[in-house]
Amino acid sequence: MQRSHSPQRLRVLPFLAAALAVVLPGCVTQTPSAQAPVEEAPVNIPLAGADVSALPLFERAGTVYRDAKGRDGDALAILRGAGMNAFRLRLFVHPDYDNVVVNDLEYTLALAKRVKATGAKFLLDLHYSDTWADPSKQFVPKAWEGLDFDSLCDKVRSYTRETIAAFAQAGAMPDMVQLGNEITNGMLWPEGRVEHGPAPDPAAWDRFAALQKAAHEGLAQACAGRPLPLVILHIESTGNLPRTEWFLAEAARTGVAYDIVGLSYYPQWHGTIADLSKTLNLAAEKSGRPVMVAEVAYPWKKSADWSEGAENLAFPATPAGQNAFAMAVVRALREVPDGKGIGLFWWYPEAVLNPKINVWLGGDCALFSTDGRLLPAARMRIE
Repeated sequence: MQRSHSPQRLRVLPFLAAALAVVLPGCVTQTPSAQAPVEEAPVNIPLAGADVSALPLFERAGTVYRDAKGRDGDALAILRGAGMNAFRLRLFVHPDYDNVVVNDLEYTLALAKRVKATGAKFLLDLHYSDTWADPSKQFVPKAWEGLDFDSLCDKVRSYTRETIAAFAQAGAMPDMVQLGNEITNGMLWPEGRVEHGPAPDPAAWDRFAALQKAAHEGLAQACAGRPLPLVILHIESTGNLPRTEWFLAEAARTGVAYDIVGLSYYPQWHGTIADLSKTLNLAAEKSGRPVMVAEVAYPWKKSADWSEGAENLAFPATPAGQNAFAMAVVRALREVPDGKGIGLFWWYPEAVLNPKINVWLGGDCALFSTDGRLLPAARMRIE
């Protein structure tokens, strides 16, 4: 279902400016669990969050998380106490359970219940893949291989409907949803692939838009006519203004519906804070919608190979340097015209070194130190 720009759907900014004090539009009213919501510290942006999709895996492997004073505790509660008010969880269709590729429906439902029990907002990131989906790969789930295009659209619709219904029935309805992860080059390749280049391919965009429409229809069907979660259109073209403008223009031309533009920002790949600011401002202007940083990370130490894009790592790889970077990202969001910069989600804050897990970049970008102690950047606010 194509979403119109109705006044109700565009009340995103005032709504978030109220510090998320009320429930975001959703299909069902949530029933709180016995765990009381956590009292969080103040933040400078409406949404200050993190993707904690691997947290249960680390907990099972024996990782201990501590607050800034060294006291052991639940990582979600610690992050909430630091000021975070939202968490993002990815979902694969049928993951192979290799290392951290464990996010099936059962796993994600259980973690989503924990997120909602803290009182935080919940962003569900649907990959429409059995494994990582990003600009370099968007694999069709194995169970969907061989479907013709119309059947693939039907599968996207039914999968989205059944998945969202499962979260609603579990009392863990998402407040926000991504219908695809880093989809600047499309989704479900080759059928839904789009590319920025000198030779436009309108037919490719029509196919991509049809897949997005099917996902929206499934979302609407699960919600049975009631208000939908906010939809994040997640792209990763920070620092590439022509590509960002192309994607948003084509999305508008083909009727792709969304509420918020989400950008990935890893400085080693996407440039400087100035590049981030320019892209946020352009996306807000061209889309007419709020913008957020859907993924962001920066090292507090350097144990991995950081030679790629080293010139963009303008802050020291120390806890203080990571914190300065986080504050710079918050400033960039706050400076988006008309208050349209609404928040960020830190990538993989739980990635503490553990011998049982192949930890991304050696845990350099985590928000917990090697002994599990909370780092200053988790506060995500300008002091």
